[in-house]
Amino acid sequence: MTTTITPVAGIRRYPGKLYLALGIVLVLVGPVLWMIQVQAKLFWTPWYAPALATLGVGLALLSVLRRPNVWRITALVLCCLPAAGQWYFLLSVAKVPAYTGPVSPGAPFPAFNTTLADGARFDQDSLKGEQNTVLVFYRGHL
Repeated sequence: MTTTITPVAGIRRYPGKLYLALGIVLVLVGPVLWMIQVQAKLFWTPWYAPALATLGVGLALLSVLRRPNVWRITALVLCCLPAAGQWYFLLSVAKVPAYTGPVSPGAPFPAFNTTLADGARFDQDSLKGEQNTVLVFYRGHL
């Protein structure tokens, strides 16, 4: 007498495990892409990093909802931290100052302070003198 075991369709051994793994990967891929972007000297806003991290947090949350346990909840919290940090960076730290318009001829130049490539200090007092001065900001591309 032989018995055959038929597999039961629809039973998954680890429900949500793929969601968790994909969520963690998406949270980590944004900063890696941003580092590659910086190495390539492409300095535009990395909007994709917090978007990918948010999608990753959503997948980690879906994994927790499918099968809640301590490890998945811990992974969800650890995914939330970089996602929140990336949104904070994008929305507040990386914000450029408000544009106040061009400097008009004869008006005093706004106060500024920076460092030149050779390490020398350069500020608005460096522009004062007997001759007229033109300050041109070259962004590195046309």
